[in-house]
Amino acid sequence: MSASSSKYHVLYNELRNKIENHILSEGDQLPSESELMAEYGISRYAVRKALTLLITDGLLYTHQGKGYFVKNFHAIPQHTNFISSSKQLLMIASRTERFYFIKAINGIQRALEKSDYSLTIKLSNYDEQVEASLISQEIKNRSYDGIFLFTTDSAYIYTNHYLYRLIEELRIPCITLGNILPFVNIPSVSTDDFLGGKLVAEYLLKNGHRRTACLMNKEEYSGCMRYSGFEGTMRLYDKDSTSVDVIWFDHSSCESMFMHPQSDKILELSKNVTAFFCFNDSTAIMLYKFLSMAGFSIPNDISIIGYDDSYLCETNGILLTSVHQDPESMGYEAANNMLRLIENPDYNASELFKPYLMERKSVRNLNNG
Repeated sequence: MSASSSKYHVLYNELRNKIENHILSEGDQLPSESELMAEYGISRYAVRKALTLLITDGLLYTHQGKGYFVKNFHAIPQHTNFISSSKQLLMIASRTERFYFIKAINGIQRALEKSDYSLTIKLSNYDEQVEASLISQEIKNRSYDGIFLFTTDSAYIYTNHYLYRLIEELRIPCITLGNILPFVNIPSVSTDDFLGGKLVAEYLLKNGHRRTACLMNKEEYSGCMRYSGFEGTMRLYDKDSTSVDVIWFDHSSCESMFMHPQSDKILELSKNVTAFFCFNDSTAIMLYKFLSMAGFSIPNDISIIGYDDSYLCETNGILLTSVHQDPESMGYEAANNMLRLIENPDYNASELFKPYLMERKSVRNLNNG
């Protein structure tokens, strides 16, 4: 996400938060477009886009030649217990074709077979505005007894944060999967990704690797935690003799970073490091194919470790070492915890699964010469 894009979302979210929390009241006039441009450091186009979205949301209206005004907003009562009996659960997911999502959905559906609940899946396609619309619609209509949430851009704490807080305040049964939402008390069922990164660092250090690099997803809370666990462990080992480089990517740039000219940075790094730690197996396989085509031998010239321990680990020329996590078991536990949470709003529905390293053939032991 670009800097200008993130500032546009901050403007939208801050104005919406002020309206919903009655900091801005019905009939109040907003600052002019020029004043908002100066305050947030963004273009007139970005300001108008944010304001147009707020009009679409029913929170603003315009007077020709006068500006933007706050519309009558009938706030949902705060701290109200959520009540529904539809026997339906909603999943809002970024995508569903990826390994993690497919396995988690299988686990949820397996658990629900023992109940009289059914699951509906709606996709945000990594678009935070689509996610906001889906959540807002559910808060308004109360069509489902609970929400499973694969959050969009979970590493950016401002993304739809006002809606996550509203879910918390209304005590709507909700569980996030795969990522933890900071600064909001919504239960999560996820992997200890910090530990996963730590395990990779310890394994590479044991095998003599001191100069390493990461390919990490900057939009995912899990990606940030994997890098944090990895980088911190490498630094603690010996900050003077270890080196960690990182290339951050987002969902839209994952494949393009292996294309010229973006790929030049990976090639340059490959000449100076002995191992790569990748955000997931999919990224690791793309890296393997890219480096192989560039003339590198895996693992003789460079080692690669993935994350997920998915079927992709065994579809390659070299079997991929990877961090194992079990999204199907997490989905199963999340569904069982959701049913308990519906019955008892005070139930502690969070659970943190421990990953482990699945060793295969993609890492060279440098201690053997």
